[in-house]
Formats: sequence, structure tokens, C-alpha cells
Amino acid sequence: MIKKSFPGEPVTMVTRIGHKSSETVLEYLCRRFSYHTEAEWLDRIASGRVKVNGLQPSGGQPLRAGDELAYTTEPWDEPEVRKDYRIVYEDDALLVISKPAPLPVHAIGVYFQNTLMHILRAERLEAENYELVHRIDSETSGLLLIAKDKKVMPHLTQQWAAGTVQKTYLAIVFGKFDPSQRRVEKPIATIKSGLIRMKAGIDPVKGKPSITDFKCLETKGNFSLVEAKPLTGRTHQIRVHLESEGHFLVGDKLYSGDDQTFLRFIEEGWSDWLAQKVLLKRTALHALRLELDHPVTGSRMVWEDPLPEDLSSFWNGLK
Repeated sequence: MIKKSFPGEPVTMVTRIGHKSSETVLEYLCRRFSYHTEAEWLDRIASGRVKVNGLQPSGGQPLRAGDELAYTTEPWDEPEVRKDYRIVYEDDALLVISKPAPLPVHAIGVYFQNTLMHILRAERLEAENYELVHRIDSETSGLLLIAKDKKVMPHLTQQWAAGTVQKTYLAIVFGKFDPSQRRVEKPIATIKSGLIRMKAGIDPVKGKPSITDFKCLETKGNFSLVEAKPLTGRTHQIRVHLESEGHFLVGDKLYSGDDQTFLRFIEEGWSDWLAQKVLLKRTALHALRLELDHPVTGSRMVWEDPLPEDLSSFWNGLK
């Protein structure tokens, strides 16, 4: 978990030890953030930037189940985002937006003002009453549906629950996608025992049923352009299913098969090391098409948003 901060302030990453541990504070930090040396962690502990249950520990202090370990980074400015959203459709009930990336849809982590909903509310007084019908990740571009009138929300949520909403995404992934067409049915749950508390994964026991249809549209060298149709709506579903199939999204720091990639990104930001590993600054995932019944007229509505320039340029530049 990342505690809220404001522009120019440090970021505090908090982890609750969920099970009995035989590690000391120093051992835990060296394992979780393995790209820092033991000496560097001892310096951080001595400077008061590491706390256990609100108190400054020693490096040799043992960790116990239930302990809350907090590590405070250097001052962190609220990251810049793209604010050039585009209105695809609007009437009295609905607003369909083409969201650029990176741009969070609501306040999360270190983002407060640099979010789509904050931008909309600064531009439109009536946006205080807007409600997100669904969400897409900060680094995912494409179609996002917003209800302008709260009275239409029950009709829209019923469609999502009934599975009558059709969503289509485009993804650029590592590797030749073979077989080129497949249905992935793997249950998804939050991985509470992992190093990253926000991460989901495949869990045959505790996971919720999750289904995604994939179709490879084109392959170039060691990359594939894939169409993804999620038939259920789990958090990070497409990314989790792709990781489980061994086809990581280009630009994905979180689901790259290695937790250290994301942990290093959180602390160091974008770097040459990260550029060589994931290639793009943002996840190569785009919400291409959205189809549902209008909550007032009942008419079937279909919206499409072509692949944005950054992703199309990357794909077209591949040999």
C-alpha cells in the first residue's frame, strides 16, 4: 500500500506482515528491494525512514505477523499525466471519453489533482454528480463510460452484471501468440502473500471465475498484436491472464513476471534499465470498442476509439 502524499512530499510504502516471519527488518528490506545494498538499507533505517508499528527499529529487529512496516522515500512530486482527453459521445445521460495514457481516472496512490475526474470537475460544475460506470487503468488508453445522471446507474450496472456489455481491447505483447486464438479461463484473486499488495494473480482455490477471449491479429518478430475480449470483469484481468500465458504486455511494470520490476519503478521511476526491460513508458493496452444498451432509449450503442499514436507508432516501427 502507498500512503497518500501531496506534490513535493515523500511517498510512504506500507506493508503489513501477514504471516509468521523469521526475517529481521534488514533481511526483509534487502529481500524485497534487492537492488539496494545492505549498507544502503542500514543508512535508511538509521535516518528514520523505516518504521515498524510507528517506531524506529534496528536492522536486527525480528518481524512478527501483524507488524506494519513503513518505508518513506525521498520527496516525490505528483507525476505528470496526459490531460488531452477527447469526448467521443455525450448526451443528457452519458459521457464517453477517449482517455489518454498515462492518466488515472480517480485519486489513487500519489495522484490527486492529475486525474480525469478532478480535471472534469474543474472544467464542469455539474461533474460533481458524475459517476464512473467502469474503470480502466492509468496506463491503459481508450474508451471510458461516465454516467452524468445517477438515475441511470442501476440500469448500467445491471448490464455489466448480466454480461450484455461487450468490451474489446488491443494489446501489444511479447512473444509469438500461438495458438493464435484461445479462451483463457483461470480464476483471479488478490495475491495477499506477495511483495506487492495491489497485485492480482491466478488462484484456483480463492480466485473468482474469470474468462478472456484472445485473438492474435498480427505478429512481428517477437511481438504480437492481440485482440482481447474480457467476458468477466476482474481487476487487471487481461494483464493477469496474459502474464499467466507467458505473454507480458509491452510497457507493463506490474505484470512482467518479476515483482522487482515494479518495486524498482516505484522507487526509482523511469530509468534506462526499465526502458530496456519493458520498452514503453506505459502499458500497451487500449480499450478499442464498447457496446451496450442506452439506459434511457434502449438503443444498442457502439463506440470505437482507434489505436493511439504512441502505440501505433511502436507497432508500425517493428520489423
